[in-house]
Amino acid sequence: AGEPCPEPTIVPSYYTTSDAVISSESVFVVEISLACKNGAQNVVLYADVNGKQFPVTRGQDVGRYQVSWSLEHRSAQSGTYEVKFFDEESYSALRKAQRNNEDVSRIRPLFTVNVDHRVSWGG
Repeated sequence: AGEPCPEPTIVPSYYTTSDAVISSESVFVVEISLACKNGAQNVVLYADVNGKQFPVTRGQDVGRYQVSWSLEHRSAQSGTYEVKFFDEESYSALRKAQRNNEDVSRIRPLFTVNVDHRVSWGG
């Protein structure tokens, strides 16, 4: 089981690809550096983007995490994507709320990262 992470401090970075020549999908990658007030290093994270959940992988270095996902170009509109990160406890509450058709917006994520995506069309 993962450790809880009270009062997390994060340093996010991200990049997105939208080169229509390379593929038919836009790829989003968010990397974060996470420090917990209690020094926890074994934090299990999950990400939620627009109601879809994605696993967050742990990097080689302590406190480094990464999540990536892709969208077809036509559904990857320009704008800001809110990536909500959940720990095990809040993630299980989120999943339970989804199963019971409850209001998931009241489940507070551990932290949130905003990703700006600009669509550029090759041509």
